[in-house]
Amino acid sequence: MQASAHRFDHASVITAVSSVEEARALPRGSVVGDCRGGVTFSDAVARILEQRSACGWIDVTAEATARAWTVIYLNH
Repeated sequence: MQASAHRFDHASVITAVSSVEEARALPRGSVVGDCRGGVTFSDAVARILEQRSACGWIDVTAEATARAWTVIYLNH
């Protein structure tokens, strides 16, 4: 994972993915994640999300709140 200080809109992050089917159905361009130390995704869901991302999980900080998030960008 990489640390990032870029502007980050945490309001658009999908924070709940309950099944592999749901993970596969998310549209390209979705951002999925949670506050570090928050809710975690099942291994099966995380694996599908990782397969749909070129860069994998990254750590970012929400500028407005200074909260740390772990997110993944679905680009395929």
